[in-house]
Amino acid sequence: MLEWYRHSQRYAIGMGVAAFFVIGILISLRQGLDFAWLTVWWMWIFLFVAALGMYGIFRLVDPAAGADWLKIGRTWVLLYELTDIKVRHRGASMHLDLKDSGGRSVQVRVDELQEDRDLWDLVYNGLAHSVIVNGATTNHAAHSLLEVPEQPE
Repeated sequence: MLEWYRHSQRYAIGMGVAAFFVIGILISLRQGLDFAWLTVWWMWIFLFVAALGMYGIFRLVDPAAGADWLKIGRTWVLLYELTDIKVRHRGASMHLDLKDSGGRSVQVRVDELQEDRDLWDLVYNGLAHSVIVNGATTNHAAHSLLEVPEQPE
């Protein structure tokens, strides 16, 4: 493994606390700014579980890359043997969907790869090589948003 990235525990805790307060504010707004819901004991459990879930989401992602592979969780692809490169919008974030010649595929949020510059460099080099040399299929978003080069004519 040459590079890997994981959100810090401090960041994950911060996102959990932020989720706790944002959900609490949204519930208050839904109730017409009536804070009587705070006296309901199970609402506190709901808020705590939601915050814990958000913490888990931010600690769960752990992309890793080697000289020619990318691993997301338990799935991995060979970066220099990609056959399909797609960038898709899911919710408010961009996701990179990759498939290699062995039929393996991974899906990952682009910002989780780009937060570590060295990790992104390894992935981008594999994307560019797969398009230029192997003729991997891409979509317009891969070229316009990630600046992956076009296939040579």
